[in-house]
Amino acid sequence: MPLRSLLAIVWISTGIFSIYIATFYGGAILAGTLEKDWNEVLPRLYEPGAIAAATMIGMHFIAGSSVLLLGPLQFIPALRMRHPRLHRWTGRVYLVSALLAGIGGLAYLALKGAVGGIVMEIGFGLYGVLTVLAALQAWRHAAARRLDLHRAWAIRLFALGIGSWLYRMYYGIWLKGLGGAGHTGTFDGPFDMTMSFFFYVPNLLVAEYFIRRQATPRFSMPRRVLGQAGIVALVLVLLAATWLFAHAYWLPHIGRRLAPLFA
Repeated sequence: MPLRSLLAIVWISTGIFSIYIATFYGGAILAGTLEKDWNEVLPRLYEPGAIAAATMIGMHFIAGSSVLLLGPLQFIPALRMRHPRLHRWTGRVYLVSALLAGIGGLAYLALKGAVGGIVMEIGFGLYGVLTVLAALQAWRHAAARRLDLHRAWAIRLFALGIGSWLYRMYYGIWLKGLGGAGHTGTFDGPFDMTMSFFFYVPNLLVAEYFIRRQATPRFSMPRRVLGQAGIVALVLVLLAATWLFAHAYWLPHIGRRLAPLFA
């Protein structure tokens, strides 16, 4: 039950965040406010004249929002068992979206680099490569009906896919709650360099734990209790963080983008 609760809160939170990404960054394209809006979070994300780079990062954002929205669906047993065709089609869209998001991010780095310099470029570049690799491996093993290996790579891809959501969550908590020590406006401070890897490396370690747990499900009672308690604590933290971010940032931005459609 705690694991299902964790999956549910992750889906709710990433769902709201994915809608925010699609409406905020996609809406800026429609409104013609790319320079103002895209650079609000990361300096120099968009520069007039850099059409190829803007196209690649735009693809990264839009495809990434699909990854966040569809990811949790792949791990609902009832969907896999009762609606296998729906699972396969949403899975294909999920994997294609992950490939496009990874390729778009890597192409942007190759064309323009990262605002935080070489450390951010290495961290984000490795993240993109791992995302593309995990998507290809999940697809390859699914096509070959090696379902255990397919699930293992799907878990790794999910751990990577939620990285963009966690990146914003970590930064928001650090800046608003802890004063932003080690962060600079050019994203090259000690905290920024740590975050270039921290938003996905711990996720992969947790993913490997779950993969090994599936392979050897028998754990001692103390370890099971400790694991369940950790999941419950994580659910509570994510609930609080999601409410704060959605209330203070994501929902207001979504509302401002969508309001003209209903005026």
